[in-house]
Order: sequence, then structure tokens, then C-alpha cells
Amino acid sequence: MRVPQFFFKCTHVARSYTLHRSLPDFNNKVMEETASSGSTDVKCDVCIGLKRKAEQACLECVSSYCEIHLDLHNTLHVGKRHRLVEANETLQEKICPHHDKLQEVYCRTDQQCICHLCITDNHRGHDVIAMEKEVIDKQLKLGELQKQTTDTIQAMEKDVQELRQAVEVFRTLVQEALKKSERSFTVLIESMKDNQRKVTELIQGQTDAAERQAEEFAETLQQEINKLKDIDAKLQYLELLSHSNNDVRFLENTVHMPSLNAYKKCFTLLEHPYCSFDRATEAVTELITKLNIISQWSLLTISGRDATKLTFNTNTAHTSLRLSDEDRKVTASHPNEDYPEHTERFDSRAQILCNEALTGSPHYWEAEFGGGLGWVCIAVSYKEICRKGKRAPHFGRNSHSWGLRSYGFMSEFWYNNKMVNCKGQSWCYRIGVYLHHNAGILAFYNVSDNMSLIHKTQTMFSEPVYPGFGMGGKRCYLRICDQVKS
Repeated sequence: MRVPQFFFKCTHVARSYTLHRSLPDFNNKVMEETASSGSTDVKCDVCIGLKRKAEQACLECVSSYCEIHLDLHNTLHVGKRHRLVEANETLQEKICPHHDKLQEVYCRTDQQCICHLCITDNHRGHDVIAMEKEVIDKQLKLGELQKQTTDTIQAMEKDVQELRQAVEVFRTLVQEALKKSERSFTVLIESMKDNQRKVTELIQGQTDAAERQAEEFAETLQQEINKLKDIDAKLQYLELLSHSNNDVRFLENTVHMPSLNAYKKCFTLLEHPYCSFDRATEAVTELITKLNIISQWSLLTISGRDATKLTFNTNTAHTSLRLSDEDRKVTASHPNEDYPEHTERFDSRAQILCNEALTGSPHYWEAEFGGGLGWVCIAVSYKEICRKGKRAPHFGRNSHSWGLRSYGFMSEFWYNNKMVNCKGQSWCYRIGVYLHHNAGILAFYNVSDNMSLIHKTQTMFSEPVYPGFGMGGKRCYLRICDQVKS
């Protein structure tokens, strides 16, 4: 029986948004600039003594004039094309500090506003453009960023809602599963009450883990939404600034315009292919009818308490075995692989050992296989098994290893070169192995056929054993399966 569960697969809500300037620094600057752009009157630069309020400023003379001195200015420069603008305190910001000329050009190379004399001075050969055109380009980019920000916020908020709905559905299914499990377990004898507690604890534990993971994803998305809202506030400020008459300030603030990556959904709701609530309740019912055969081993796989994570020892792999999937899958290879010489490598049999030396309390692992015509051998072996030359045996053909050879539709158990036919087996493509080293128990189960027992042997282990695998035939493959531990 396998306990149902939902998995939330994260493509990782890594930092999707990169700011070239931290938001606190930006907000402080916005407050300072907002204060400096207030309605304080600009004084006339020509008045002596009590200065009058300036009405307009001349961009050629770089001065502000009251109404009286503005008339005098226009009289002195009659016929000349001096540009007049509304007087404000930011006039000096528009003047080049090097040449005292109006900044009308934008240098894209250095990302700053310059005057025409700067082009032939410190900015010779740079990528320059008229300031008006650069303002238009930045306004277009600003609009695109605002739309992207809005769309991303809406997508994230939708995903948060989906996550919370998924949690509610999951809770309902879990409650139904617990009720069915409770009804089934009431018919078991007193000795099975401990197993009932284990199943209930497992379901509840997976419920808490799934809910906790979903809440973590929802919280992370909400944090990203808050960050995007801060960015959106900055973009709105820049939009207002872009429509003002202060192009210099607008362009200076767009130098560190935030960049946004396309939003990708950070999770996928998956149902484990071997788990469903219906299968869980069916397995409990079957456990009642087959109690004397598989109860002990079925409950082992329910809890996952003894699940053992295995890794291939690549130094032992025969050259006809190709490793893949981060060294968790082996495939019969032709031509052979170019592995370096090693004292632990099998050189005459297509076999491989794992790194883990198993002793003590129970261990459990699973392997699936398929591909072409042929067989696979799932075994345990002492480390001293012969690996070199023609005398090196297949697993199970000596006193140092025990192996189950499976052809899919039938299996043979080998030990000390003696074979036992495993009768009454249905088609098999995934096998579970139970090992209790101290008790000398080694059992194989057909996981693809609802955990039916293939073969069980009672022996005596004198030293640690290593899981091993072998195969014969073209294009055959075998993969170590991941196990969920409680």
C-alpha cells in the first residue's frame, strides 16, 4: 500500500528581479527630489538688493529674469534666438559643468547628459543621440516595464489563489482517506493496531509537509509581489517625471532602471504516479485478505522508514555498462565505454556494485528495468567477490553473493551456484528488495504487481553486503528508484 500525496515541484522561485539600486536608497532619493522640486519661487538673477520673483529663464544666458529685467533682456538681444523657459530652480542641472552650455545631447556610452562641446571633448567617438529622442525611447521602455510588472503581479496573485485552493482540496482528500483507512483497520486483529498507527501518522505527516510546502511557496510569491509593487511605484514616479520639462532629471533616474525577467510559474501540482487515495484504501483491504503473506513487507514500504538511498560505484562498472541520469541508471552499451583501469572494476561480467555497505537494521530499495530482450540481476554481494578474468562469476554463482535474475515474466534466485525457480509470478518491471542483515533475511517483491512476494531466503551474513546489479542483452537498462522516507 502506498500513501497518496501531492508534490509541489519547484522550478525555484530564485531571485527573478534584479535591481541595480536597492529600493530603500531609491525611495530616499525620490523623497529628496520631490522636496527639491517644490513650489519655492525662483529669484531674479539681475535684481540688486531685494530680488523680485523670476518669471522666465534664458537657456542661452543661463539666467532667470523678473518681468522688468526680462523686457530689458529681450531688448538687448532683439533678433537673436534665445530660448526662454519657465523659471525654476533646476536650471543649473541642465547646464554642462564643463562648458556652461545647455545639455541637449545624451551619451549612451557613459549614460549621461552632455552638451555639444562635450562630443568633441571627453565623449569623442561615443554613441550619442539627441536628448529628445532618448527621452522618447526611455518612455517607451518605461511603458513596457509597467505593463510587464502589472501582468506579472496578476499572474502571481492567480498562482497564490491556486495554491490555497489546492491545499483545501488536498485537506478534503486526506480526511476521506483517513476515514476509509480507519474503517478498514477496525477489522484487523489486535496485533495490527501498531500498523494502523503507522499508516495514520504517515498520512498526517505527509499532509502537514504538503501544506507547509504550499504555504512556503505562497509566502515566497507574496514577497515577490510586494517587491514588484515597490518597483511599480518607482516606474510610476519615472512616468510622471518623463512628462515634466526636466529631461535631465528623468534620464539620470532612468540610468538604473530595474530589469525584469519573464515570470515563470514556480511550481507544478503533481500526483505521484504510484500513489492515489483509492490505491491506499484498496491496499488496506487487500492487506486484510493477504495478511499472512505480505503484511510485514507491505507496511515496510508504507512507512519508508528503512528506505536506503543507493549510489553506483562507478569504479566497479563493466565497460559494457553506460551510466546516465546522474549515475543512477545503467544501460547495456555497444560499443563499450572507455573507462579507466581500476582494481575494483568487473572486467568479464556486465555487473556493477553500489558504494553503500549495508549492515544492522532493515534496509529497503527499489529498481526498475526494461529496454530490450534480456535479463537483469538484482543482488547483494560481499566486497571480496572475484571481479577479474574468466573465473569471475555472475552474481549468485558463488558463496559471496545472492542474486535474483528477472526476465520480466519469470525470475530465478541464485546463491552458491544453485538456482531456485520463482513460480507464480506475474509480469514485473520494478522490484523491491528487503534486507535485514542481522536477522539474515533477504526478500524480493514485485512492486509493479502490488508488492507480491517473488522470493524470500533465510541465510547468515558474515560481513557487510553491497547492493549489486547485472544484466544480459542489448539495450537493457536498470535504474535505482528514489524512495520517500518518513
